[in-house]
Amino acid sequence: MEGQSKLVTQEIKLKVVKLLTQNEQLLTQLEQAKAATDLLKSEIQLQKNTIETLQTQNKIVKLAEILPSTQDDRQELKKHLNAYIKQIDDCIRLLSE
Repeated sequence: MEGQSKLVTQEIKLKVVKLLTQNEQLLTQLEQAKAATDLLKSEIQLQKNTIETLQTQNKIVKLAEILPSTQDDRQELKKHLNAYIKQIDDCIRLLSE
């Protein structure tokens, strides 16, 4: 009976060791997955920034294509652009406060 008890104890110890090893492996895999997730998140953010930049450039190109040809129209456009720039500057100032 004592021999069986030792055998059961040894089997339990082996299972515990296996579980601890498996736990460490899973923790390592989890850390690797977290690192990969962080990398992918940063790549996504970079792509979003690139998309926003390209969209802005696209808008500028479209605006350039429809620029007015007469001097009066240019002056009117300049007034509108200056007003927009002033509004953007105000927004930036408010955000930085």
